[in-house]
Amino acid sequence: MLKIIKRFYSFIWKHKWWFILAMIATTFAYVFELITPYFFKLFVNTLQTGDFDQLYKLILIYIATQFAGLVFGNLKYLLGDIVAVDTSIDIRRSIFKYVQELDISFHSGKSTGALISAFKRGDNAFWGLYERLNQRMWEIVIGFAVMGYFFIQIDYRFVLIFLVSFLLTLVATKYLAGYNIKTRNEFNEWEDQISGIITDNLINYETVKLFAKEGWEQNRLKNTFKTWKKFLWRHFWTYRMIDMSIGSLVNISVFLVLAFSLNLIKEGGIGIGDFVLIISYVSMFFPKLFDLIYGLREISTNLADIKKYFELLDHQVDVKDPENPVKVDHVYGEIIFKNVKFAYQNRFKSAINGINLTIEQGQSVALVGRSGSGKTSLVKLLMRFFDLSSGRITIDGININDFTKDTLRGFIGTVPQEPILFNNTIAYNIGYAANNPTLAKIREAAKLANIDNFIQSLPKKYETEVGERGVKLSGGQKQRLAIARMILSNPDIVVFDEATSQLDSESEKLIQDAFWKARAGKTTIIIAHRLSTIMRADKIVVMERGKIKEMGTHESLIAKKDSLYSHFWNLQIKLD
Repeated sequence: MLKIIKRFYSFIWKHKWWFILAMIATTFAYVFELITPYFFKLFVNTLQTGDFDQLYKLILIYIATQFAGLVFGNLKYLLGDIVAVDTSIDIRRSIFKYVQELDISFHSGKSTGALISAFKRGDNAFWGLYERLNQRMWEIVIGFAVMGYFFIQIDYRFVLIFLVSFLLTLVATKYLAGYNIKTRNEFNEWEDQISGIITDNLINYETVKLFAKEGWEQNRLKNTFKTWKKFLWRHFWTYRMIDMSIGSLVNISVFLVLAFSLNLIKEGGIGIGDFVLIISYVSMFFPKLFDLIYGLREISTNLADIKKYFELLDHQVDVKDPENPVKVDHVYGEIIFKNVKFAYQNRFKSAINGINLTIEQGQSVALVGRSGSGKTSLVKLLMRFFDLSSGRITIDGININDFTKDTLRGFIGTVPQEPILFNNTIAYNIGYAANNPTLAKIREAAKLANIDNFIQSLPKKYETEVGERGVKLSGGQKQRLAIARMILSNPDIVVFDEATSQLDSESEKLIQDAFWKARAGKTTIIIAHRLSTIMRADKIVVMERGKIKEMGTHESLIAKKDSLYSHFWNLQIKLD
């Protein structure tokens, strides 16, 4: 908990001067409110003396303090909101930035629904914590100080009663709030599961409909809600326990204060004015004591909610940028894999087993092999999605570990096997590869990718929305759009990962023609199962179980009757 509070205030302290002013305003606002009972005492005492001139003066002073309290009260909220808004933005931006920087291993294993839930719940918890800790809790501290001062002037035993009541309440709250936090954490786990089911269902709705699984998904959610409900009620019961326990303590304390006050009046120890002051502070103190308990309860809930939010910052970035990176604007594209070995975490078998491969500047190299042979893993290592187990990869003689990840990936333009598009326009998705490209540049790239004619046939043309993950486009259209996006980025190195796997034969030929024009002079890596895609490659590398099995041109490999490549080729000829 201390770590969470420390991290919470580390963000607030970035706006320390606004925060200090807000706390000063909060202090003055509540002090002016707290001296009201003292004026009531003075009013009663003055009325008893009959000095109305003095009474009028006191009323004017009282109104002035009320007006000052109004001014500082508004300043308290105004300055506090300035700090809270800017801090909330800082936290969200910091966590969003950190999550973006986390490795692909984190993102591939995350639940999108649970992650969204953590962001939403964490941000809401921040606002609750800010108000409770910096305003209400601080007001209670000030209240104790002011009331303690006035009660000592009357009889120190009042202070003892209030202090004992406060300490007993804190002890009870400590145990009850601890159980409240425990049940909240348990409930949050099931809330995340509910969010994960709904989000997963919405993302994969097409699969649900293809297999007519709507009823099954509804039952899955219904069954999960049964456990969710059980943990929710367990959490709710902690509130009732707190209410009954603390309410009983408060009522006993009020009785003791009133009984002691009446006894002092009876003995002549205090006057009517003092009794009015005591009653006024009792009416202020015990609601504030209840507010403290509810505040601690809400703080415990908010701490439980924000804990998971802040814990996103505790995930380690395994693939780190160098402290003193090499800075170059572009590369020529000579790539050398030297004794490269790599194994995915928690897997016994290595994905790459000692690869040695040189790709010369401007050369086109195709990687071929069965699924799981290491083709895509090799490209992921080149882009530093993972770090090598051993060996090294260089570009133009520079170790890729000496580049920042952004710089390295900026040299490489990729067309993935399954393009994922933003829920935005066609122009936005193609133009995403460059900084503020003109429509003319976007169209030029689209023409090379053989998709401009299709776009021009649409009613809104380049302003057409593609839907979430590009759902409004066919597989081939999405892939051609991804090719256009890569072309627009004008990379030094091009990676095609099954880039024509979803195209018909006619479109495939047009795409291949456009591709070979677009990659002219650029180092190119092609990953393909369809061997017709790579016949023109300068070098074909056949991989098997993370190793290079064969290497050569299409013609030289086909000429070897017992080669693995010719085996793949003959299989595809029969299938075609």
